[in-house]
Amino acid sequence: MMYQNADRFKKLEHKTSDVPLQTQQQGEGQPLMMRHISMQRGDDNRNNYYTSTYNWKKWFYDVRPRSRLLVAAAFIAIVMYASLHPRRDTEVISIERAIEHTIDIGGGLSIWFRTWGTHRRGYSSAPDAVPAVLFVHGGPGQAVADYKNGNKRFFDAKKLFVVEVDQRGTGNSQPSVRDDYRNMKYYQGVSIDLIAQDFEEVRKYLGIEEWAVWGGSYGSTIALNYCMIYPQSCTGLLLRGIYLDTPEELSQVYSREAFEDDDRKMAEFNTLYDFAKGYLERNAATGDEELDPNDAQGLLQAYEEMISHGDKQAIWTWHSFENNLMEDRPEMQLDPNVIVETKLPEAQNVAFFEVRLWLHGAFQQPSNLLDRVHRLSNIPIWMCQGVYDNVCPVQNAWNLVKALKKECHRHPRSDDPGYLQAYFLDANHEDTDPVMENCLKRIMNEFLEMMNDNEVK
Repeated sequence: MMYQNADRFKKLEHKTSDVPLQTQQQGEGQPLMMRHISMQRGDDNRNNYYTSTYNWKKWFYDVRPRSRLLVAAAFIAIVMYASLHPRRDTEVISIERAIEHTIDIGGGLSIWFRTWGTHRRGYSSAPDAVPAVLFVHGGPGQAVADYKNGNKRFFDAKKLFVVEVDQRGTGNSQPSVRDDYRNMKYYQGVSIDLIAQDFEEVRKYLGIEEWAVWGGSYGSTIALNYCMIYPQSCTGLLLRGIYLDTPEELSQVYSREAFEDDDRKMAEFNTLYDFAKGYLERNAATGDEELDPNDAQGLLQAYEEMISHGDKQAIWTWHSFENNLMEDRPEMQLDPNVIVETKLPEAQNVAFFEVRLWLHGAFQQPSNLLDRVHRLSNIPIWMCQGVYDNVCPVQNAWNLVKALKKECHRHPRSDDPGYLQAYFLDANHEDTDPVMENCLKRIMNEFLEMMNDNEVK
């Protein structure tokens, strides 16, 4: 095993308990008796039973040699089976039967999450026998339900204890922006640091000492930040589609110059920009400058103002641009001028948290993730990055790899400290891309192999 910090992994112990032999007393004051069938050669009276004192040695030598051999063989087989198949203290719960939880985090807010996979029997917590993994959804502003149980492709319920959390204000966590735009007022100060604190509360509630952290897209941002703040809680970091929360990344998506070589996406951007420009012109004071089409921060600020007031068309225009940027399939693209009411709650949730968290992390209180990668030096890291990713461009992943290599992370086949495995793929952003999906399955298998190797050591 090339990961040199194996001492961080506790050796897992499989606990069993002895089951006492259940016997029955025949009568008060009488010795324990048993009935034995006479197997004398030539004895045709098969109903001729007799009783004797409970003496295993006498009983054993009463039977003929062949029978003694069979009994001994059966006894050895039972002992071997019991040693190889101890009494199960765990049960496997499928994703369809996931156990739901809610915890109060103060201020009238609550976090919803669910657990599935291998559980301690009779409890909703993680057993010692399998690794735990935290799934960090992206968006920002998506929810566990948006993934439609798709995580069972990557997480083997028989090998993992899985925790899926609706981040504060999303999905079933309350108050939810998905339910009412007026709930946005509770999350004006939301940050990835607060989300990390919520995850720690969930971990402590479940009694998990350490877990792996899995995140894609903006989920990679939150996962990186969580592991930087709480490295002692992390056994591994598994990432897809790296986003580092920087102004440069926003300019790669929310500026006209980013789409000069792509007519379809340029048209999508112009729709997004023109709507914001029209809003500012209608509400601007005399002398205010026109919105610069290459000013990502100004564009986000304009949309935040509209979205926070519950402007449905602004919400839908933003959501359509985001969706169509990722989707190359025409049938999956959205018309920014036709609001689909059934999709509006999700659009509302995502639009608010995207503009709020991106403005906070890139401009107001910069996350500076690359400056803090030294805090990941003892955590094994895997990445799957598509080179055709239009949402989280490949340069972000290269920048992260270079920063990590300076902090003692090396290729897993080297003898240097740390464990870093980055896969750059002919794939796009989505985890449903076949190449990306295979990569994600591979890194989870590699993580499990590492955990098994450290269990043996």
